Amino acid sequence: MYPYLFGVERLPMYGILLAVGLLSAVLLFKIICNVKKVDDKTYTFYSLLAIVSIAIGILGAAIFQAFYDMIELYRTQKILKFEFTGLTFMGGLIPGVLAFVLGTVIFAKGQVKRNFFECASYAAPCIVLGHMFGRLGCFCAGCCYGKRTDGIFGVRFPGDAYNVYPTQLFEVAFLAVLLAVMLVLLFKFKMYKPLLPIYGISYAVYRFLIEFIRDDSRGALIPGLTPSQFQVIILALAAIALAVLVFGYNIIPFAKAIDPAPRAKKNAVAAEASATETGEPDEPNQNLSNAVAPTAEENEPTEKENE
Repeated sequence: MYPYLFGVERLPMYGILLAVGLLSAVLLFKIICNVKKVDDKTYTFYSLLAIVSIAIGILGAAIFQAFYDMIELYRTQKILKFEFTGLTFMGGLIPGVLAFVLGTVIFAKGQVKRNFFECASYAAPCIVLGHMFGRLGCFCAGCCYGKRTDGIFGVRFPGDAYNVYPTQLFEVAFLAVLLAVMLVLLFKFKMYKPLLPIYGISYAVYRFLIEFIRDDSRGALIPGLTPSQFQVIILALAAIALAVLVFGYNIIPFAKAIDPAPRAKKNAVAAEASATETGEPDEPNQNLSNAVAPTAEENEPTEKENE
């Protein structure tokens, strides 16, 4: 509908809104962490990890889109061609989340690792906010729209001869409501544990249903399901499993991560005990023995001299 800012082809609205969405998500994460008084070490680690995960997610989104386009091109024209033509949200969400979790497993230690679930929950509304701007970019670019319709909600994109469902705007509205609910739970009711399950389940249900009116021409991996429907089923199952662990069994991911400091102290104590057993001199003890006051016998000559 409005593909270029001021009509300048070097200023595509999709890219601009995508950048605004990413920056807004990073800023919201900082605000939430400040309000919730997340310590500097934890915030620094997870904010940097989030940036890396976003980059990996964008790469994954491009690869997934190219893969689905290749399937559809081969299905319709029997041409096997792999090229980057766009991005797909679910294709970016999956590798982005995996990168965030694996980064925590490999690099986080002690208290930072124990704060994983809390910070991941704070990141959930940030993802929703960034996604909102991304869908606005889709609307401006005239992509990801729905099927043909003669209803009152139909819009006509430039170059088309008929109206279609503006599914991008439907998704923006849904994400706005979801964001509001999550922020109310977080700030008014002081609840962060439900955020990830709510996000995963609600978005999975919405996306599964909206796919029935989306004009998704990408190749299908499972007969009868669009690629996004197949992916959100996995998303919903993962969110349900997380909810069962957290609320059913009170199991918080990485909540029992071991602090490396006590382990280092334990090793130091063991090394000191080993040195004592091998008869190595203990300099601090020698210094203490030299500082002991003279005995009574040592004082006797002095006393006689005084007499």
